Amino acid sequence: MRDNAPLQALLIAVLRESAGHMSRVLLLARTETDANLRAWIRLAAILGTIPILAVVTFFLGLDALVKIIAALTGAPLVAAFLVAAPFIAVTLALAWIGARRMALSNLEPWRTWQRTGRPAGRGRRPPGP
Repeated sequence: MRDNAPLQALLIAVLRESAGHMSRVLLLARTETDANLRAWIRLAAILGTIPILAVVTFFLGLDALVKIIAALTGAPLVAAFLVAAPFIAVTLALAWIGARRMALSNLEPWRTWQRTGRPAGRGRRPPGP
């Protein structure tokens, strides 16, 4: 019969070394995961800050523009109106477009009436394209 003692000792040493190696691999994986998580959190913080800074910069620029025009004209109210005029114009245009789209005549089912062959309601024609 053969003596299996050296083989058993070798297997025990292999198991001991593999357990140590596995613990070092898990430690490395945990360290890498923590570093990656910190990097993702940093990236999210930076990307979340950029729009806020852009909006603040825009409003500070508008404020500076109002102050520059007020210094040139001597009338801060006129300067504020001159800077706000494009925004007021866009607001009025969007309100007008929205009011047209929300008109009661747009709520009638023109397309359904055309497909079913029924006459359109109350003698109105469907809005143009």
